[in-house]
Amino acid sequence: MQKVDSLIFIIVGILMLIGALFSYSLPVYLEHAKHLSEYHFVMRYIGFGILGFAIMVWFAKLDPDKWFERIGWSILIISAILVIAMPFLPESIAPVINGAKRWIKIGPFKFAPVEFFKLGVIFFLSWSFTRQVKGHRTLKEEFQLIIRYIIILGGFWYLILAYQSDLGQVMVMGLLFAFLLLIAGGKFKTFTIILAGGIFVFIAAILSSGYRYARFKAWLHLMTNNFFPDITVESSMSYGQVEQSLNAIYHGGIIGQGIGNGIFKLGFLSDVHTDFVLAGIAEETGIIGISVIVILMLALVYRIYKIANRSEKKEYQLFAFGVGTLIMIQFIFNGLGVTSLIPIKGLTVPFLSYGGSSLVALCTAIGMVLMISKKAKLN
Repeated sequence: MQKVDSLIFIIVGILMLIGALFSYSLPVYLEHAKHLSEYHFVMRYIGFGILGFAIMVWFAKLDPDKWFERIGWSILIISAILVIAMPFLPESIAPVINGAKRWIKIGPFKFAPVEFFKLGVIFFLSWSFTRQVKGHRTLKEEFQLIIRYIIILGGFWYLILAYQSDLGQVMVMGLLFAFLLLIAGGKFKTFTIILAGGIFVFIAAILSSGYRYARFKAWLHLMTNNFFPDITVESSMSYGQVEQSLNAIYHGGIIGQGIGNGIFKLGFLSDVHTDFVLAGIAEETGIIGISVIVILMLALVYRIYKIANRSEKKEYQLFAFGVGTLIMIQFIFNGLGVTSLIPIKGLTVPFLSYGGSSLVALCTAIGMVLMISKKAKLN
């Protein structure tokens, strides 16, 4: 076996250093308001970062032919059980926060099973599509095949949507399903049907919830005011966080206000270290800083796609493609959300947003990609 792709190690390491830096710089107001140490968030980020990086290095050393499926099945089964169990767990273990059960609490720590479930879904689809999706199928035969996947995964997506109120994660997994099916050899017509179905589910989810509908109208009001001033959409709800996000980005300009000198993190953007981390970084480092992050993300996804393209086993190809697409979707969705181009979905920015579950899950995913990179013909 050849050596792992060391450039991925370097890119991920740089992104995690940036994430640690802004986990120190951005949540200063929250630390002050909750009487926390100024090092509270950065020390936790570093702790989870060390754990995630250690897992990444450990997995990268393993033989994929022996360990890839064992690890994949373990992640899928454990995370699926937790997703099913969460609605029934007592609040002392799965606390209700903002009307949803998204985290399991163990002592002072919380983790979100859905972050690992996304990785399990990528593994399951790569394993299953390798065996089930073949060429020369009619559209009817292919639809009959994928309806089984939609029924099984749809049950989990319903639980995540109904009990965790997390439409963003369901959208991400739906898109991963569509893209992986297409890459596995599915028909483009099937791909478009799945996307159309996803749009229908998205609309239905909005219309079925008064709160989601009000937030959607608030976003539409803000977006049209910013980009289509001739169109008027009335809304009684403010989309204030995104408004402040746009102000922060504008205030950053080209070169930024300097690291530590941001103003909008001082109570104006309450989630500046998580959902709105790109806005906080843009204010302090400007377009130049965001451009560096975009280049790093593109380089990371390119290297992962290269591993997918050069892998000989179709299962490895699909898994690496899925991980690269997961990173790309979350980065693009978050970037479009904080600029009001799409509704904000509460998705983390890979490696930059504060959040132990997301960080460890992504490091695990990268470790598995590095594991299979030893079987790819990269030279």
